[in-house]
Amino acid sequence: MEGQRVSGGGGGPRRREVRVVEDAVELTRAAAAEVAAALALHRDAWLPGAAAGATFGAASSAAAAPFPSIALAGGSTPRSLYRLLADPAAPFRARIDWQAVHFFWGDERHVPPDHPDSNFRMAREAMLDHVQVPAAHVHRIAGEEPDAARAARLYERELIEVFGLRREAAGGGEGAAGSEDAAGSVTASGGAEARGDATREWPRFDLVLLGMGEEGHTASLFPGSPLLAEDALARPSAQALAAAVWVEKLHTWRITLTPPALDHAATVIFLVSGAAKAPALAAVLEGEWRPELYPAQVVAPVDGRLLWLVDRAAAAQLRSSS
Repeated sequence: MEGQRVSGGGGGPRRREVRVVEDAVELTRAAAAEVAAALALHRDAWLPGAAAGATFGAASSAAAAPFPSIALAGGSTPRSLYRLLADPAAPFRARIDWQAVHFFWGDERHVPPDHPDSNFRMAREAMLDHVQVPAAHVHRIAGEEPDAARAARLYERELIEVFGLRREAAGGGEGAAGSEDAAGSVTASGGAEARGDATREWPRFDLVLLGMGEEGHTASLFPGSPLLAEDALARPSAQALAAAVWVEKLHTWRITLTPPALDHAATVIFLVSGAAKAPALAAVLEGEWRPELYPAQVVAPVDGRLLWLVDRAAAAQLRSSS
């Protein structure tokens, strides 16, 4: 199934890889090798222009940063991955320059950072507490904010600052990290404008890790989310980098990166394990394109690599499973 070409979002065909491994243990090791390679291959350079037909605009609107960057996922499979990456007895830890990497999150629960449900807490306990990462390189989402929308705005401002973006401010000047000009756009000091380029609207993560729920959700993009509505996907430039979303089935708020923010990554890796995920995985990869029902379908990097790492149990209903 590797290298299979797919279509999505009304744009041109995307390149995707689907790699089926034997079990969850092999999946974790394969993911660790991919993480180490993706961070080692970081390039300090602006992106070339995008190929024609990209769903979320030209890749030239994304900003690479002068450091390796990764957006982490929550869940049991990522927890095993983080433990393996930090394990001094495993070969992966030594391949990563932990003091150089900047860590972000694809989504967060609306809870304090010490809460058992916090994605930040899970990553900290499984990995970050066991490696040498400067505190300034850990960019968590402030899930403890009483107003989830404000938490999303604060996270967007941090992304603007760290990646040196120039884009329309989302939600006014509250918590701004940079200066706001008369046009309402935010420019981080030393960022895109200082580089002589005022068009960088999206962060270019070197790597985004994602999981997938049994109903096909990813990050905190659940079926029926307004972020997946047809008019929202048709106007990606109008979307913020991060958003607060109400998840009705869980009766809670979540904070998540938006689809275009995910889709400007250099590499996106899905980690999917277990038989319970098999029906949704088959629908996402081989079914009709319906991201409002199967949100994971919306992830299609405009100028990057998309890798699905799945074990045989999750791949059981794929027609082209190997």
